Amino acid sequence: MNCSLCNSLLTEKVTAHFYLCSNCQSYVKDNSTFLEANLEEERYLTHNNDVNDPRYRNFTSPITQRILQDFDHQHLGLDYGCGTGPVIAEVLKENNYQVLLYDPFFQPIEENLKKKYNYIACCEVAEHFHHPNEEFAKLNQLLHKGGKLYLMTQLYEEQKSDFKDWYYIKDPTHVFIYTYESFKYIAQTFGFQVNFESNRLIVLEKIDELITTTN
Repeated sequence: MNCSLCNSLLTEKVTAHFYLCSNCQSYVKDNSTFLEANLEEERYLTHNNDVNDPRYRNFTSPITQRILQDFDHQHLGLDYGCGTGPVIAEVLKENNYQVLLYDPFFQPIEENLKKKYNYIACCEVAEHFHHPNEEFAKLNQLLHKGGKLYLMTQLYEEQKSDFKDWYYIKDPTHVFIYTYESFKYIAQTFGFQVNFESNRLIVLEKIDELITTTN
């Protein structure tokens, strides 16, 4: 099995289901253990994502506050992987911002993947990417140059907890776990500049356009 981000051969198994990639320092779940799509969707439907819940709004506020600081209502944004309760889009729209939605299960609006955006919010989504290499290439192409991708995902820090006991890997839909080194690799490979706001909020600014070729 190869790493789904950098394509390196995975040889170090750290739990029954996860490998550590020696190249990009990501933790990659064995794809034979992935949930079927219908079971994955069922899992997401159990999330209580009420856009009016103050706790949910507070949880996503690191992204919404940064977007409100960095952009204005003239800019176009995308809530990527918005789920059943697109709270980030809701909060921004309350501030007269223009935000579109995309989610492969709940808002599969392919037309919204044909536009260019000034900013993209991606909250608790990246750890669900089955093919992060394809996803980060796509996200680069969706942004204008100078646009920003705001990601919330929990970075694993070895000095703080033992990976096999870490709460974040207990969710069966969490299939790719990032470290600081993972995002340094992503920035270098996919045309971004990375800024770590915390171990949970990562901002990627697009600095280069990826060149794709077709055979």
